[in-house]
Amino acid sequence: MESKLPLLWLLRIIKELENTGNLLELHKTVYKLQNERGIKFGYDFVKYSFGPYSKDLENDLILLAQVGLVVIESEERGTHVRLSNKGLALLSSLDSSGTNAIK
Repeated sequence: MESKLPLLWLLRIIKELENTGNLLELHKTVYKLQNERGIKFGYDFVKYSFGPYSKDLENDLILLAQVGLVVIESEERGTHVRLSNKGLALLSSLDSSGTNAIK
């Protein structure tokens, strides 16, 4: 993998998807940004039965969960990903500091 999507960008995407918040939509969104819009995030995707899947993206999500920035919840209707309070606070502090690096 050449380079990875910065984890702060991944947090921003998760925030933008907060209404759907499911893991499938997150993989599809990152896939589309990378493969249809030409944004080089560096994730490798494979075709999976429900859509594109990236093990590298999954590993980054696990890392973000381990440091407390996201919450991953398995539910009857699928796996959902959302920002934790710590993740929301981090994005808020970056936005309020005038650092638009992740917008």
